[in-house]
Amino acid sequence: MLKRLEINNFAVISHTVLEPGNGFNVISGETGAGKSLLIDAIGLILGAKASKNLIRNDQDEAFVEAVFDISEHKEKDFLGLLDDSGITYEDDIIIISRKISKDGKSIARINGRTVVLALLRTISSYLVDIHGQHDTQKIFDSSTHVDMLDSFGGDDITNAKKHYTELLARYKEIVLEIRRINSMPESMEKRREYLEHAIQEINNYKFYDGEEEELNDKRRHFKLIKKNAELLKDINGLINGEDTTGMNVADRISNASRTMSKLKDLDESYEGLSSTLEALLDSFEDVASKIEDAARNSEYDPQEAARVDERLGVLMDLKNKYGNTISEINAFSFKAEDELKNLSDSKERLVELKKERVVIEKELLEAGKALTDIRRAKGEQLSSAIASELKDLEIPNCSFYVDFVPRPKERFFSGNGIDDVIFMFSANIGEPPRNLSETASGGEASRIMLAIKNILSECDTVPTLVFDEIDTGVSGKSSIAIAHKLKSISSRHQVLCVTHTAQLAAAANSNYLISKSVTDGVTSTSISCLDSEAKINEVSRLLSGTNVTKSLDLAKQLCDTFK
Repeated sequence: MLKRLEINNFAVISHTVLEPGNGFNVISGETGAGKSLLIDAIGLILGAKASKNLIRNDQDEAFVEAVFDISEHKEKDFLGLLDDSGITYEDDIIIISRKISKDGKSIARINGRTVVLALLRTISSYLVDIHGQHDTQKIFDSSTHVDMLDSFGGDDITNAKKHYTELLARYKEIVLEIRRINSMPESMEKRREYLEHAIQEINNYKFYDGEEEELNDKRRHFKLIKKNAELLKDINGLINGEDTTGMNVADRISNASRTMSKLKDLDESYEGLSSTLEALLDSFEDVASKIEDAARNSEYDPQEAARVDERLGVLMDLKNKYGNTISEINAFSFKAEDELKNLSDSKERLVELKKERVVIEKELLEAGKALTDIRRAKGEQLSSAIASELKDLEIPNCSFYVDFVPRPKERFFSGNGIDDVIFMFSANIGEPPRNLSETASGGEASRIMLAIKNILSECDTVPTLVFDEIDTGVSGKSSIAIAHKLKSISSRHQVLCVTHTAQLAAAANSNYLISKSVTDGVTSTSISCLDSEAKINEVSRLLSGTNVTKSLDLAKQLCDTFK
Protein backbone atom coordinates (compact mmCIF):
# COMPACT_ATOMS: atom_id res chain seq x y z
CA MET A 1 0.00 0.00 0.00
CA LEU A 2 0.96 3.66 -0.37
CA LYS A 3 2.97 4.79 2.66
CA ARG A 4 4.18 8.19 1.55
CA LEU A 5 3.65 10.60 -1.34
CA GLU A 6 6.04 13.56 -1.65
CA ILE A 7 5.34 16.37 -4.13
CA ASN A 8 7.82 19.14 -4.99
CA ASN A 9 7.41 22.19 -7.26
CA PHE A 10 4.27 20.74 -8.79
CA ALA A 11 1.98 23.52 -10.11
CA VAL A 12 1.02 25.54 -7.00
CA ILE A 13 2.43 22.91 -4.63
CA SER A 14 5.87 23.97 -3.45
CA HIS A 15 6.43 20.99 -1.18
CA THR A 16 4.03 18.69 0.60
CA VAL A 17 3.91 15.15 1.92
CA LEU A 18 0.93 12.84 2.21
CA GLU A 19 1.25 9.79 4.48
CA PRO A 20 -2.06 7.90 4.19
CA GLY A 21 -2.95 5.21 6.68
CA ASN A 22 -4.68 1.87 6.36
CA GLY A 23 -8.36 1.75 5.59
CA PHE A 24 -10.37 4.73 4.38
CA ASN A 25 -8.47 7.97 3.70
CA VAL A 26 -10.40 11.07 2.63
CA ILE A 27 -8.88 14.21 1.11
CA SER A 28 -11.06 17.32 1.04
CA GLY A 29 -10.64 21.07 0.65
CA GLU A 30 -12.09 24.21 -0.82
CA THR A 31 -12.86 24.31 -4.53
CA GLY A 32 -9.69 25.33 -6.35
CA ALA A 33 -7.41 24.37 -3.45
CA GLY A 34 -5.64 21.79 -5.60
CA LYS A 35 -7.33 18.45 -4.88
CA SER A 36 -7.02 17.51 -8.54
CA LEU A 37 -3.25 18.09 -8.34
CA LEU A 38 -2.99 15.21 -5.88
CA ILE A 39 -4.63 12.91 -8.43
CA ASP A 40 -2.35 14.29 -11.15
CA ALA A 41 0.70 13.58 -8.98
CA ILE A 42 -0.43 9.99 -8.40
CA GLY A 43 -1.10 9.75 -12.13
CA LEU A 44 2.56 10.58 -12.80
CA ILE A 45 3.56 7.70 -10.51
CA LEU A 46 1.30 5.48 -12.62
CA GLY A 47 3.04 6.57 -15.83
CA ALA A 48 0.77 9.36 -17.04
CA LYS A 49 2.14 11.75 -19.64
CA ALA A 50 4.22 14.51 -18.06
CA SER A 51 3.86 18.14 -19.08
CA LYS A 52 6.35 20.90 -18.37
CA ASN A 53 3.33 23.11 -17.60
CA LEU A 54 3.04 21.20 -14.31
CA ILE A 55 6.33 22.68 -13.09
CA ARG A 56 5.90 25.45 -10.52
CA ASN A 57 6.70 28.97 -11.71
CA ASP A 58 10.35 30.03 -11.40
CA GLN A 59 11.44 26.40 -10.91
CA ASP A 60 13.44 24.20 -13.27
CA GLU A 61 11.88 20.87 -12.42
CA ALA A 62 9.04 19.14 -10.60
CA PHE A 63 9.42 15.95 -8.58
CA VAL A 64 6.98 13.34 -7.29
CA GLU A 65 7.93 10.29 -5.22
CA ALA A 66 5.76 7.49 -3.84
CA VAL A 67 6.80 4.88 -1.28
CA PHE A 68 4.92 1.56 -1.27
CA ASP A 69 4.95 -1.23 1.30
CA ILE A 70 4.54 -4.55 -0.56
CA SER A 71 4.89 -6.84 2.47
CA GLU A 72 1.29 -8.04 1.96
CA HIS A 73 1.42 -7.88 -1.82
CA LYS A 74 3.11 -11.11 -2.83
CA GLU A 75 1.34 -11.75 -6.12
CA LYS A 76 3.48 -14.12 -8.17
CA ASP A 77 3.15 -12.18 -11.44
CA PHE A 78 4.10 -8.92 -9.73
CA LEU A 79 7.19 -10.30 -8.01
CA GLY A 80 8.19 -12.09 -11.22
CA LEU A 81 7.87 -8.82 -13.15
CA LEU A 82 10.19 -7.07 -10.67
CA ASP A 83 12.70 -9.89 -10.96
CA ASP A 84 12.56 -10.01 -14.76
CA SER A 85 13.04 -6.22 -14.87
CA GLY A 86 16.11 -6.37 -12.63
CA ILE A 87 14.45 -4.31 -9.90
CA THR A 88 15.59 -5.27 -6.42
CA TYR A 89 13.98 -4.20 -3.17
CA GLU A 90 14.74 -4.34 0.55
CA ASP A 91 12.41 -4.43 3.56
CA ASP A 92 9.45 -4.90 1.18
CA ILE A 93 9.68 -1.28 -0.01
CA ILE A 94 9.17 -0.02 -3.57
CA ILE A 95 9.99 3.64 -4.29
CA ILE A 96 8.71 5.15 -7.55
CA SER A 97 9.68 8.66 -8.63
CA ARG A 98 9.12 10.98 -11.60
CA LYS A 99 11.08 14.12 -12.38
CA ILE A 100 9.88 16.63 -14.99
CA SER A 101 12.31 19.15 -16.49
CA LYS A 102 11.70 22.47 -18.21
CA ASP A 103 12.77 20.94 -21.53
CA GLY A 104 9.73 18.65 -21.32
CA LYS A 105 11.71 15.51 -20.52
CA SER A 106 10.81 13.28 -17.63
CA ILE A 107 12.77 10.60 -15.81
CA ALA A 108 11.07 7.68 -14.07
CA ARG A 109 12.83 5.55 -11.48
CA ILE A 110 11.89 2.47 -9.48
CA ASN A 111 14.11 1.84 -6.47
CA GLY A 112 16.73 4.10 -8.02
CA ARG A 113 16.74 2.36 -11.40
CA THR A 114 15.72 4.38 -14.44
CA VAL A 115 12.83 2.73 -16.30
CA VAL A 116 10.80 3.41 -19.42
CA LEU A 117 7.21 4.55 -19.00
CA ALA A 118 5.81 1.30 -20.38
CA LEU A 119 7.48 -0.67 -17.59
CA LEU A 120 6.48 1.95 -15.01
CA ARG A 121 2.84 1.67 -16.08
CA THR A 122 2.93 -2.12 -15.88
CA ILE A 123 4.55 -2.27 -12.43
CA SER A 124 2.50 0.56 -10.90
CA SER A 125 -0.74 -1.04 -12.15
CA TYR A 126 -0.14 -3.76 -9.57
CA LEU A 127 0.10 -1.12 -6.81
CA VAL A 128 -2.53 1.58 -7.44
CA ASP A 129 -5.79 1.80 -9.33
CA ILE A 130 -7.45 5.20 -9.90
CA HIS A 131 -11.21 5.42 -10.36
CA GLY A 132 -13.06 8.55 -11.38
CA GLN A 133 -16.60 9.58 -12.14
CA HIS A 134 -16.23 8.42 -15.75
CA ASP A 135 -13.94 5.45 -15.32
CA THR A 136 -14.20 4.51 -19.01
CA GLN A 137 -10.97 2.56 -18.96
CA LYS A 138 -12.48 -0.31 -17.07
CA ILE A 139 -15.98 -0.54 -15.69
CA PHE A 140 -17.66 1.48 -18.45
CA ASP A 141 -15.61 -0.01 -21.26
CA SER A 142 -17.61 -2.96 -22.63
CA SER A 143 -14.46 -4.80 -23.67
CA THR A 144 -13.48 -5.18 -20.00
CA HIS A 145 -16.79 -6.61 -18.81
CA VAL A 146 -15.75 -10.17 -19.61
CA ASP A 147 -12.61 -9.79 -17.48
CA MET A 148 -14.65 -8.53 -14.53
CA LEU A 149 -17.09 -11.41 -14.89
CA ASP A 150 -14.19 -13.87 -15.06
CA SER A 151 -12.65 -12.35 -11.93
CA PHE A 152 -15.96 -12.86 -10.15
CA GLY A 153 -16.29 -16.40 -11.51
CA GLY A 154 -13.00 -17.60 -9.99
CA ASP A 155 -11.54 -21.04 -10.69
CA ASP A 156 -14.65 -22.40 -12.41
CA ILE A 157 -14.30 -19.92 -15.25
CA THR A 158 -10.48 -19.97 -15.15
CA ASN A 159 -10.33 -23.73 -15.74
CA ALA A 160 -12.95 -23.69 -18.50
CA LYS A 161 -11.22 -20.77 -20.20
CA LYS A 162 -7.84 -22.51 -20.01
CA HIS A 163 -9.24 -25.58 -21.81
CA TYR A 164 -10.85 -23.35 -24.43
CA THR A 165 -7.68 -21.30 -25.07
CA GLU A 166 -5.55 -24.44 -25.42
CA LEU A 167 -7.89 -25.75 -28.13
CA LEU A 168 -7.99 -22.30 -29.72
CA ALA A 169 -4.19 -22.19 -29.94
CA ARG A 170 -4.12 -25.56 -31.75
CA TYR A 171 -6.98 -24.47 -34.01
CA LYS A 172 -5.08 -21.32 -35.02
CA GLU A 173 -1.96 -23.38 -35.76
CA ILE A 174 -3.94 -25.64 -38.08
CA VAL A 175 -5.63 -22.74 -39.87
CA LEU A 176 -2.30 -20.95 -40.40
CA GLU A 177 -0.67 -24.11 -41.74
CA ILE A 178 -3.55 -24.67 -44.16
CA ARG A 179 -3.20 -21.08 -45.37
CA ARG A 180 0.53 -21.51 -45.77
CA ILE A 181 0.15 -24.64 -47.89
CA ASN A 182 -2.60 -23.11 -50.00
CA SER A 183 -0.85 -19.83 -50.64
CA MET A 184 1.71 -18.94 -53.30
CA PRO A 185 2.41 -22.31 -55.00
CA GLU A 186 5.09 -20.71 -57.19
CA SER A 187 6.99 -19.64 -54.10
CA MET A 188 6.64 -23.15 -52.70
CA GLU A 189 8.19 -24.58 -55.89
CA LYS A 190 11.08 -22.12 -55.62
CA ARG A 191 11.46 -23.13 -52.02
CA ARG A 192 11.54 -26.79 -53.02
CA GLU A 193 14.29 -26.11 -55.57
CA TYR A 194 16.28 -24.15 -53.03
CA LEU A 195 16.01 -26.89 -50.40
CA GLU A 196 17.02 -29.61 -52.86
CA HIS A 197 20.07 -27.59 -53.97
CA ALA A 198 21.06 -26.88 -50.37
CA ILE A 199 20.78 -30.52 -49.32
CA GLN A 200 22.80 -31.71 -52.34
CA GLU A 201 25.47 -29.05 -51.83
CA ILE A 202 25.89 -29.88 -48.14
CA ASN A 203 25.80 -33.65 -48.66
CA ASN A 204 28.34 -33.49 -51.50
CA TYR A 205 31.09 -32.48 -49.08
CA LYS A 206 29.93 -34.24 -45.90
CA PHE A 207 31.78 -32.05 -43.44
CA TYR A 208 31.96 -33.52 -39.95
CA ASP A 209 32.24 -31.82 -36.57
CA GLY A 210 35.84 -30.88 -35.82
CA GLU A 211 36.96 -31.08 -39.45
CA GLU A 212 37.41 -27.31 -39.74
CA GLU A 213 39.99 -27.38 -36.96
CA GLU A 214 41.75 -30.33 -38.58
CA LEU A 215 41.87 -28.59 -41.96
CA ASN A 216 43.25 -25.40 -40.44
CA ASP A 217 45.93 -27.44 -38.64
CA LYS A 218 46.88 -29.10 -41.94
CA ARG A 219 46.98 -25.76 -43.72
CA ARG A 220 49.34 -24.36 -41.09
CA HIS A 221 51.50 -27.54 -41.32
CA PHE A 222 51.68 -27.36 -45.14
CA LYS A 223 52.65 -23.70 -45.01
CA LEU A 224 55.46 -24.59 -42.63
CA ILE A 225 56.87 -27.54 -44.62
CA LYS A 226 56.49 -25.61 -47.88
CA LYS A 227 58.70 -22.89 -46.45
CA ASN A 228 61.13 -25.52 -45.19
CA ALA A 229 61.29 -27.12 -48.65
CA GLU A 230 61.99 -23.77 -50.27
CA LEU A 231 64.84 -23.05 -47.83
CA LEU A 232 66.30 -26.56 -48.26
CA LYS A 233 66.21 -26.10 -52.03
CA ASP A 234 68.11 -22.82 -51.71
CA ILE A 235 70.68 -24.40 -49.38
CA ASN A 236 71.10 -27.43 -51.63
CA GLY A 237 71.65 -25.14 -54.59
CA LEU A 238 74.35 -23.22 -52.73
CA ILE A 239 76.14 -26.38 -51.62
CA ASN A 240 75.60 -28.88 -54.42
CA GLY A 241 74.96 -26.50 -57.29
CA GLU A 242 77.71 -26.30 -60.02
CA ASP A 243 79.22 -23.09 -61.30
CA THR A 244 80.10 -22.31 -64.91
CA THR A 245 83.16 -24.54 -64.66
CA GLY A 246 81.06 -27.53 -63.62
CA MET A 247 82.37 -27.53 -60.04
CA ASN A 248 80.45 -27.37 -56.81
CA VAL A 249 81.58 -26.47 -53.28
CA ALA A 250 82.68 -30.05 -52.54
CA ASP A 251 84.81 -30.15 -55.68
CA ARG A 252 86.56 -26.95 -54.66
CA ILE A 253 87.28 -28.22 -51.15
CA SER A 254 88.57 -31.51 -52.68
CA ASN A 255 90.93 -29.64 -55.03
CA ALA A 256 92.13 -27.50 -52.14
CA SER A 257 92.78 -30.60 -50.05
CA ARG A 258 94.87 -32.28 -52.82
CA THR A 259 96.89 -29.11 -53.35
CA MET A 260 97.53 -28.77 -49.61
CA SER A 261 98.69 -32.40 -49.52
CA LYS A 262 101.37 -31.59 -52.15
CA LEU A 263 102.41 -28.56 -50.07
CA LYS A 264 102.66 -30.75 -46.99
CA ASP A 265 105.01 -33.14 -48.84
CA LEU A 266 107.34 -30.20 -49.53
CA ASP A 267 107.03 -28.63 -46.09
CA GLU A 268 106.01 -30.65 -43.01
CA SER A 269 104.80 -27.51 -41.23
CA TYR A 270 101.57 -27.71 -43.35
CA GLU A 271 100.74 -31.15 -41.95
CA GLY A 272 98.00 -29.74 -39.66
CA LEU A 273 96.27 -27.70 -42.35
CA SER A 274 96.32 -30.66 -44.68
CA SER A 275 94.64 -32.88 -42.07
CA THR A 276 92.03 -30.20 -41.34
CA LEU A 277 91.10 -29.86 -45.01
CA GLU A 278 90.79 -33.66 -45.35
CA ALA A 279 88.48 -33.76 -42.30
CA LEU A 280 86.47 -30.77 -43.59
CA LEU A 281 86.02 -32.52 -46.92
CA ASP A 282 84.69 -35.67 -45.25
CA SER A 283 82.24 -33.67 -43.07
CA PHE A 284 81.13 -31.44 -45.91
CA GLU A 285 80.45 -34.35 -48.25
CA ASP A 286 78.29 -35.94 -45.52
CA VAL A 287 76.36 -32.67 -44.91
CA ALA A 288 75.96 -32.05 -48.64
CA SER A 289 74.59 -35.57 -49.12
CA LYS A 290 72.08 -35.17 -46.30
CA ILE A 291 70.93 -31.77 -47.50
CA GLU A 292 70.48 -33.12 -51.00
CA ASP A 293 68.41 -36.02 -49.63
CA ALA A 294 66.33 -33.64 -47.47
CA ALA A 295 65.63 -31.33 -50.40
CA ARG A 296 64.70 -34.30 -52.63
CA ASN A 297 62.51 -36.03 -50.03
CA SER A 298 60.53 -32.99 -48.66
CA GLU A 299 57.13 -33.91 -47.09
CA TYR A 300 55.41 -31.01 -48.82
CA ASP A 301 52.61 -32.30 -51.09
CA PRO A 302 51.27 -29.46 -53.25
CA GLN A 303 48.27 -31.51 -54.36
CA GLU A 304 47.21 -32.28 -50.77
CA ALA A 305 47.79 -28.65 -49.78
CA ALA A 306 45.59 -27.52 -52.66
CA ARG A 307 42.88 -30.00 -51.58
CA VAL A 308 42.92 -28.60 -48.02
CA ASP A 309 42.66 -25.02 -49.30
CA GLU A 310 39.84 -25.96 -51.64
CA ARG A 311 37.89 -27.74 -48.88
CA LEU A 312 38.30 -24.79 -46.53
CA GLY A 313 37.06 -22.48 -49.30
CA VAL A 314 33.98 -24.64 -49.80
CA LEU A 315 33.36 -24.64 -46.06
CA MET A 316 33.54 -20.84 -45.93
CA ASP A 317 30.97 -20.65 -48.73
CA LEU A 318 28.64 -23.08 -46.93
CA LYS A 319 28.99 -21.10 -43.71
CA ASN A 320 27.96 -17.94 -45.51
CA LYS A 321 24.82 -19.70 -46.77
CA TYR A 322 23.68 -22.14 -44.11
CA GLY A 323 25.26 -21.55 -40.70
CA ASN A 324 28.20 -20.32 -38.70
CA THR A 325 29.54 -23.79 -37.84
CA ILE A 326 29.65 -27.27 -39.36
CA SER A 327 27.07 -28.34 -36.77
CA GLU A 328 24.71 -25.58 -37.89
CA ILE A 329 25.28 -26.42 -41.57
CA ASN A 330 24.45 -30.07 -41.01
CA ALA A 331 21.46 -29.11 -38.85
CA PHE A 332 20.25 -26.91 -41.70
CA SER A 333 20.48 -29.91 -44.02
CA PHE A 334 18.42 -32.08 -41.62
CA LYS A 335 15.77 -29.38 -41.24
CA ALA A 336 15.73 -28.83 -45.00
CA GLU A 337 15.12 -32.55 -45.53
CA ASP A 338 12.19 -32.41 -43.08
CA GLU A 339 10.76 -29.31 -44.74
CA LEU A 340 11.25 -30.81 -48.18
CA LYS A 341 9.41 -33.92 -47.07
CA ASN A 342 6.58 -31.73 -45.78
CA LEU A 343 6.47 -29.91 -49.09
CA SER A 344 6.46 -33.17 -50.95
CA ASP A 345 3.65 -34.40 -48.75
CA SER A 346 1.79 -31.06 -48.83
CA LYS A 347 -1.26 -32.42 -50.62
CA GLU A 348 -1.60 -35.33 -48.24
CA ARG A 349 -0.85 -33.00 -45.33
CA LEU A 350 -3.53 -30.58 -46.48
CA VAL A 351 -6.14 -33.35 -46.42
CA GLU A 352 -5.04 -34.36 -42.90
CA LEU A 353 -5.10 -30.77 -41.65
CA LYS A 354 -8.60 -30.15 -42.96
CA LYS A 355 -9.83 -33.31 -41.21
CA GLU A 356 -8.10 -32.24 -38.01
CA ARG A 357 -9.60 -28.75 -38.32
CA VAL A 358 -13.11 -30.20 -38.41
CA VAL A 359 -12.43 -32.20 -35.23
CA ILE A 360 -10.77 -29.31 -33.37
CA GLU A 361 -13.47 -26.88 -34.50
CA LYS A 362 -16.13 -29.13 -33.01
CA GLU A 363 -14.20 -29.51 -29.75
CA LEU A 364 -13.54 -25.76 -29.66
CA LEU A 365 -17.22 -24.96 -30.17
CA GLU A 366 -18.17 -27.34 -27.35
CA ALA A 367 -15.53 -25.79 -25.08
CA GLY A 368 -16.75 -22.29 -26.00
CA LYS A 369 -20.35 -23.25 -25.21
CA ALA A 370 -19.27 -24.79 -21.91
CA LEU A 371 -17.39 -21.59 -21.05
CA THR A 372 -20.46 -19.53 -21.90
CA ASP A 373 -22.71 -21.77 -19.77
CA ILE A 374 -20.47 -21.28 -16.75
CA ARG A 375 -20.29 -17.55 -17.40
CA ARG A 376 -24.07 -17.33 -17.70
CA ALA A 377 -24.47 -18.98 -14.30
CA LYS A 378 -21.86 -16.71 -12.76
CA GLY A 379 -23.40 -13.75 -14.61
CA GLU A 380 -26.73 -14.38 -12.91
CA GLN A 381 -25.01 -14.44 -9.53
CA LEU A 382 -23.11 -11.24 -10.34
CA SER A 383 -26.27 -9.52 -11.60
CA SER A 384 -28.13 -10.41 -8.41
CA ALA A 385 -25.25 -9.24 -6.25
CA ILE A 386 -24.88 -5.93 -8.10
CA ALA A 387 -28.64 -5.28 -8.04
CA SER A 388 -28.57 -5.83 -4.28
CA GLU A 389 -25.64 -3.50 -3.89
CA LEU A 390 -27.36 -0.82 -6.00
CA LYS A 391 -30.45 -0.98 -3.79
CA ASP A 392 -28.16 -0.26 -0.85
CA LEU A 393 -26.84 2.65 -2.91
CA GLU A 394 -30.30 4.16 -3.32
CA ILE A 395 -31.09 2.87 -6.82
CA PRO A 396 -33.93 0.56 -5.71
CA ASN A 397 -35.78 0.22 -9.01
CA CYS A 398 -32.82 -0.62 -11.20
CA SER A 399 -32.24 -3.75 -13.21
CA PHE A 400 -28.82 -5.14 -14.06
CA TYR A 401 -27.87 -8.22 -15.95
CA VAL A 402 -25.01 -9.71 -17.95
CA ASP A 403 -25.82 -10.08 -21.64
CA PHE A 404 -24.12 -12.55 -23.99
CA VAL A 405 -23.95 -11.54 -27.65
CA PRO A 406 -22.78 -14.24 -30.12
CA ARG A 407 -19.79 -13.07 -32.07
CA PRO A 408 -20.09 -12.69 -35.88
CA LYS A 409 -18.89 -15.64 -37.96
CA GLU A 410 -15.78 -13.90 -39.33
CA ARG A 411 -14.43 -13.46 -35.78
CA PHE A 412 -16.38 -16.15 -33.98
CA PHE A 413 -13.57 -17.68 -31.95
CA SER A 414 -11.78 -15.06 -29.86
CA GLY A 415 -9.39 -15.38 -26.96
CA ASN A 416 -12.29 -14.69 -24.59
CA GLY A 417 -14.77 -17.17 -26.03
CA ILE A 418 -17.57 -17.28 -28.58
CA ASP A 419 -19.67 -14.46 -27.08
CA ASP A 420 -19.15 -10.81 -26.24
CA VAL A 421 -20.05 -10.05 -22.62
CA ILE A 422 -21.86 -6.78 -21.97
CA PHE A 423 -23.19 -5.35 -18.70
CA MET A 424 -26.76 -4.09 -19.18
CA PHE A 425 -28.42 -1.54 -16.89
CA SER A 426 -31.70 0.28 -16.41
CA ALA A 427 -32.27 2.77 -13.59
CA ASN A 428 -36.08 2.74 -13.64
CA ILE A 429 -38.97 0.33 -13.84
CA GLY A 430 -40.33 0.04 -17.37
CA GLU A 431 -37.11 1.10 -19.06
CA PRO A 432 -35.39 -1.67 -21.02
CA PRO A 433 -31.79 -2.32 -19.96
CA ARG A 434 -29.15 -1.04 -22.31
CA ASN A 435 -25.36 -1.13 -22.49
CA LEU A 436 -24.05 0.20 -19.18
CA SER A 437 -21.72 2.69 -20.87
CA GLU A 438 -24.66 4.25 -22.72
CA THR A 439 -27.28 4.55 -19.98
CA ALA A 440 -25.81 5.51 -16.60
CA SER A 441 -25.86 9.14 -15.47
CA GLY A 442 -22.94 10.62 -13.53
CA GLY A 443 -24.41 9.83 -10.12
CA GLU A 444 -25.60 6.38 -11.19
CA ALA A 445 -22.24 5.64 -12.78
CA SER A 446 -20.47 6.37 -9.51
CA ARG A 447 -22.72 4.02 -7.57
CA ILE A 448 -22.57 1.25 -10.17
CA MET A 449 -18.81 1.44 -10.10
CA LEU A 450 -18.81 1.20 -6.32
CA ALA A 451 -21.17 -1.75 -6.40
CA ILE A 452 -18.95 -3.64 -8.82
CA LYS A 453 -15.76 -2.67 -7.00
CA ASN A 454 -17.23 -3.80 -3.69
CA ILE A 455 -18.19 -7.17 -5.11
CA LEU A 456 -14.91 -7.69 -6.94
CA SER A 457 -12.67 -6.23 -4.24
CA GLU A 458 -12.21 -9.63 -2.64
CA CYS A 459 -10.48 -10.93 -5.78
CA ASP A 460 -8.83 -7.63 -6.72
CA THR A 461 -5.16 -7.80 -5.70
CA VAL A 462 -4.33 -4.09 -6.25
CA PRO A 463 -3.69 -2.89 -2.68
CA THR A 464 -4.44 0.84 -3.11
CA LEU A 465 -7.59 2.20 -4.73
CA VAL A 466 -7.95 5.92 -5.45
CA PHE A 467 -11.41 7.41 -6.00
CA ASP A 468 -11.53 10.88 -7.51
CA GLU A 469 -14.78 12.67 -6.60
CA ILE A 470 -16.91 9.67 -7.45
CA ASP A 471 -19.69 11.23 -5.35
CA THR A 472 -20.27 13.89 -7.99
CA GLY A 473 -23.96 14.06 -8.81
CA VAL A 474 -25.19 12.39 -5.61
CA SER A 475 -26.24 13.73 -2.24
CA GLY A 476 -28.15 12.87 0.91
CA LYS A 477 -28.90 9.20 1.48
CA SER A 478 -26.97 8.24 -1.65
CA SER A 479 -23.86 9.90 -0.27
CA ILE A 480 -24.22 7.99 2.98
CA ALA A 481 -24.65 4.77 1.01
CA ILE A 482 -21.51 5.51 -1.02
CA ALA A 483 -19.61 6.23 2.18
CA HIS A 484 -20.61 2.85 3.60
CA LYS A 485 -19.53 1.07 0.41
CA LEU A 486 -16.15 2.79 0.40
CA LYS A 487 -15.78 1.87 4.05
CA SER A 488 -16.56 -1.73 3.13
CA ILE A 489 -13.96 -1.74 0.35
CA SER A 490 -11.40 -0.21 2.72
CA SER A 491 -11.59 -3.30 4.91
CA ARG A 492 -9.82 -5.16 2.09
CA HIS A 493 -7.85 -2.35 0.39
CA GLN A 494 -6.27 0.94 1.25
CA VAL A 495 -8.71 3.56 -0.08
CA LEU A 496 -7.88 7.17 -0.93
CA CYS A 497 -10.85 9.33 -1.83
CA VAL A 498 -10.90 12.95 -2.98
CA THR A 499 -14.33 14.33 -2.11
CA HIS A 500 -16.47 17.40 -1.57
CA THR A 501 -19.13 15.45 0.36
CA ALA A 502 -19.48 15.60 4.14
CA GLN A 503 -20.76 12.04 4.44
CA LEU A 504 -17.58 10.58 2.92
CA ALA A 505 -15.36 12.78 5.07
CA ALA A 506 -17.28 11.69 8.17
CA ALA A 507 -16.80 7.99 7.34
CA ALA A 508 -13.01 8.23 6.93
CA ASN A 509 -10.45 6.57 9.17
CA SER A 510 -7.99 9.33 8.28
CA ASN A 511 -8.75 12.82 6.99
CA TYR A 512 -6.50 15.18 5.06
CA LEU A 513 -7.16 18.80 4.16
CA ILE A 514 -5.80 20.44 1.03
CA SER A 515 -5.56 24.18 1.57
CA LYS A 516 -4.26 27.12 -0.43
CA SER A 517 -2.50 30.19 0.92
CA VAL A 518 -0.83 33.31 -0.48
CA THR A 519 2.47 34.57 0.94
CA ASP A 520 4.31 37.55 -0.55
CA GLY A 521 2.20 37.30 -3.64
CA VAL A 522 3.01 33.61 -4.15
CA THR A 523 0.26 30.95 -4.00
CA SER A 524 1.02 27.65 -2.29
CA THR A 525 -1.00 24.50 -1.68
CA SER A 526 -0.33 22.11 1.20
CA ILE A 527 -1.79 18.93 2.71
CA SER A 528 -2.34 18.47 6.43
CA CYS A 529 -3.59 15.52 8.48
CA LEU A 530 -6.66 16.37 10.59
CA ASP A 531 -7.15 15.34 14.21
CA SER A 532 -10.63 14.45 15.46
CA GLU A 533 -11.60 18.05 16.24
CA ALA A 534 -10.31 19.36 12.92
CA LYS A 535 -12.16 16.53 11.17
CA ILE A 536 -15.48 17.67 12.70
CA ASN A 537 -14.76 21.23 11.63
CA GLU A 538 -14.09 20.08 8.06
CA VAL A 539 -17.26 17.94 7.98
CA SER A 540 -19.18 20.96 9.25
CA ARG A 541 -17.73 23.12 6.48
CA LEU A 542 -18.71 20.53 3.88
CA LEU A 543 -22.23 20.39 5.32
CA SER A 544 -23.01 24.09 5.56
CA GLY A 545 -19.97 26.09 4.61
CA THR A 546 -19.73 27.34 8.19
CA ASN A 547 -18.66 26.17 11.63
CA VAL A 548 -21.64 27.45 13.63
CA THR A 549 -22.72 25.38 16.62
CA LYS A 550 -25.65 23.66 14.88
CA SER A 551 -23.48 22.68 11.97
CA LEU A 552 -20.72 21.39 14.29
CA ASP A 553 -23.25 19.33 16.27
CA LEU A 554 -24.62 17.82 13.06
CA ALA A 555 -21.07 17.09 11.85
CA LYS A 556 -20.27 15.29 15.13
CA GLN A 557 -23.45 13.23 14.89
CA LEU A 558 -22.60 12.33 11.30
CA CYS A 559 -19.09 11.21 12.27
CA ASP A 560 -20.50 9.14 15.14
CA THR A 561 -22.78 7.20 12.77
CA PHE A 562 -19.69 5.69 11.07
CA LYS A 563 -17.88 4.59 14.23
